[in-house]
Amino acid sequence: MVWEIIASASSGSLLVKLALSTVLIAAFLFLRKRETEGSMGGYAILAGLLVLRDLGFAFLPSPDFYVASELAVFGLLLYLATYTFQVAWALWVPLSIDACAALLVAFNASFRFAPALPLAAVHAVAAIPIAALVLIPLAKRADADTTARELSLASALPFGLGSLAYLAAGLALGPASPVYQGIAVPLFYGLIFSLGFFFVDITQSQLVSAVEYYEESIDSLYDLLSATGGAIKPAFVMQDVLDSMVRAVVERSGADGGIILLADEFEESVSVRALSGTYPPPFKLPESLPKNEERVSAFVRHSRFKLGEGILGEVAQTGKHVFSSAAGDVQMADNGDEVWLSAGALIAVPLIVQDRIIGAISVAKTGEGSFTERDFDRCKLLANFGSIAVANSFSYLEAAERSDIEREAAIAENIQRSLAPQKLPELPGMSFGAFTSPARGVCSDFYDVIQTGPSRAILAVGDVAGKGVAASLVLVMVSSILHLITNSAKEVAVLLQWVNRGVTGKVDIDHYATLGLVSVDSRTGEIEFSNAGHQPVIVYRQDADEIETIDMKSIPIGVDRGTPYASKRLGLKGGDVLVMYTDGIIEAMNAQGKQFGRKNLGNILQRDHSLSAREIAQRIRDDLLDFVGSSHQHDDQTVLVMKSKR
Repeated sequence: MVWEIIASASSGSLLVKLALSTVLIAAFLFLRKRETEGSMGGYAILAGLLVLRDLGFAFLPSPDFYVASELAVFGLLLYLATYTFQVAWALWVPLSIDACAALLVAFNASFRFAPALPLAAVHAVAAIPIAALVLIPLAKRADADTTARELSLASALPFGLGSLAYLAAGLALGPASPVYQGIAVPLFYGLIFSLGFFFVDITQSQLVSAVEYYEESIDSLYDLLSATGGAIKPAFVMQDVLDSMVRAVVERSGADGGIILLADEFEESVSVRALSGTYPPPFKLPESLPKNEERVSAFVRHSRFKLGEGILGEVAQTGKHVFSSAAGDVQMADNGDEVWLSAGALIAVPLIVQDRIIGAISVAKTGEGSFTERDFDRCKLLANFGSIAVANSFSYLEAAERSDIEREAAIAENIQRSLAPQKLPELPGMSFGAFTSPARGVCSDFYDVIQTGPSRAILAVGDVAGKGVAASLVLVMVSSILHLITNSAKEVAVLLQWVNRGVTGKVDIDHYATLGLVSVDSRTGEIEFSNAGHQPVIVYRQDADEIETIDMKSIPIGVDRGTPYASKRLGLKGGDVLVMYTDGIIEAMNAQGKQFGRKNLGNILQRDHSLSAREIAQRIRDDLLDFVGSSHQHDDQTVLVMKSKR
């Protein structure tokens, strides 16, 4: 019996339908390798379902089961054609109705719990997926550029009309009609076949379009990075990078003009740092500003906005994007009827680096110009990479500046090191000790002991305002002049005047120097002290076991060429200790904010006066380190100790 059914069917419409279904399966499996959406496998499953339905109808020619299978076929077609949409209820509602109707017909055909359902009602349910297949894409936004939407819009009318004609033929002729099975069904299979091929054609077109888009994006990034990278040259300035960047964004977005704004964290504002082309300002221009392109461009180029002020200030504050058609936008300012002043469209995107907004970039079209979604995406892409370019440029500048500072510091440190005496002289009846501790690598303090005779020496301790090479050059000048003039028998006050005249007018006022000079005669123990704005000299008297402070009010060298200086004379006895120092010693602070002070310096002399000058200097250094602990010191520290052994 079975073989008779198969034999009779093989020469009829079943053979045609099975042949078409087999071709569909093979074609869809082949096309699955060429499309990227992954739906061709679903169409192959649909073709397999058609094979099973036709074979089942040959063995069990029940109109109810055939109609139930029709509902399943149209439900699967709806899912395959629209599954790329995120339409939620708009997709699942008709699918659910279709599935419930199919199950109801199938169960009723099996168990006959209700009278035979009218075919017209069932076919009306089958029309629901067809209507959804046509209407769902139309309900999407016009900018929803997806394969499913293009497919549905292009094929909605022919497929909808063909499907309705197929359903009408089934309703009019009946599922068992030879005309229906031999003509209407194969034509419907051909319609499904065309739908699948059309889907592949659309996906390939979109793939080509996507490749072109990414090629354009890569070209845009190349242009941007080439422009900003090329701006980094030996004479690098940040403005070159910003100008190159805004030009690249304007060119690649097809805009008439654009600006770049950078944020000022301290003032909570953004200011325009670069402008290219004709940029119609989205903010109100002053009424007094002449409507002249050059004047308006100059005004825009120097504009500043508080964070949150207007469109640009809001972008810089919130990090939100703006893609606006200026027509009817209440945020856009009306600055006049001139075409170059009226914005047809505006894009503004933030410049963000590591979740920190560093500014914004905005491009605009004048008159009735407009931007596309692709232009908007291009601006966002270029802004993302442009932010990195700007941040790298800042890092480059900081590194270059730091390199210059470090190089200058190294030069200054070498100069300062060369000025320090390699070995303190041995003067009969006197011993010397000293140390210098720089606060930040380069020391602006200096000390020297210049022996001018068998028993005479000049002690000098100075402190130059400022750091770096300039301060070191002042030290070189002072040291050089001192070594030239100390052979004179003049008083140290006169020597100070000569140093002052040699320095004043040759250095910047920010690099004046304080200087203390002591002349000592080791035969007599007589000393002469003169001071140019420097710290007082401390003397420990062994006989009285007390501290004596010798101070003279005066003006630093380098301020006034005609400054007069005075001197004081006193004597040293055996065991007496004289200490010269810079303000970094007595102003050194501990964690509690307390200064070391002269009192602690005097206490050390009273406590350790029996030690040699070198050992006393070392004790001062050790006690100072214990006092300040881990506190960072902001000034250099220098001590010169002389002890009388007479």
